[in-house]
Amino acid sequence: MIPCITKKYQNVVISTGNIINNELGQRKSNEELYDGLKITLHSDPNVDRVVVEIDERHGRVQHATQELTNRLTENQRCEISIGAKIFLNTNSTVYIEQAVEALLTILNVTHVDNVVLAYHPNAAGGTTLPVANATAESTTPTAAPAVKSPCSEANPTPSSVASWSLRNGASGVTDLKQLYRSLEQYALNQKITQLGIADLDAEALAELHKTASVAPTIAQVNLSTCCRVPTELQEFCAAHDIQLNTHGDPELLLPEEQFSALAPGYTIDWSLRYQVHVRCRGVLTAKGYIVGASRSPNASA
Repeated sequence: MIPCITKKYQNVVISTGNIINNELGQRKSNEELYDGLKITLHSDPNVDRVVVEIDERHGRVQHATQELTNRLTENQRCEISIGAKIFLNTNSTVYIEQAVEALLTILNVTHVDNVVLAYHPNAAGGTTLPVANATAESTTPTAAPAVKSPCSEANPTPSSVASWSLRNGASGVTDLKQLYRSLEQYALNQKITQLGIADLDAEALAELHKTASVAPTIAQVNLSTCCRVPTELQEFCAAHDIQLNTHGDPELLLPEEQFSALAPGYTIDWSLRYQVHVRCRGVLTAKGYIVGASRSPNASA
């Protein structure tokens, strides 16, 4: 691990750089993040092909910054679209501000085209990586049980898109509004063009929309546990000109124990993924993750 991250800073920002060049950019988001962080924090900085920069003044660890800059500047700014998704499991407007500021600073741009917020204060547990389950209990092949999709049951269990309000309650909606207001300030200052929200049911989305100064124009739903988008959500989005997209991101992008193995003594405060497309061709030219972390209260000095 890069020595200066271990003890010197209370807060650090880690940038994976453009993971497309690392052949990581076509995998599940939690795998992309884990392997991107592993390359950034655990590669030998003395190897020629490894380009890791330490910004000691601001506590940033950045991988392949120049290559990312090249990707961002090989086309005019008006010719590319920059979108980001913030993953947050703690109610903190400070984390929202840290994430957006880090995004603008590391990408060296004055504005981004859209930012989607995924807020899950009661997130389901993430997938442990690496994903490898082997048992030695029996060597005799047995018939695998039938795997049922969410649509195979007559009365399927509520999906995440239908249960956000139930899981997080009125206080969760209130907290979400506060977080969203922080993003609105960037939109009002023309640093974010469009705002979006992830995984809300129709009730929560309607409540957020009702009080928003800058209405969300993007809504994401996770279909990994849901066979179809609920009708109420479809109708609300259609009535309010909200673009409805699907995604496959987990609620908890990287479990604490996995990040702790990469950066002992630190915990993730927030994380984000950015993607850069060339507008006229729709080509993905850059993709990466940025993570904000802080030292755990019980971490040794």
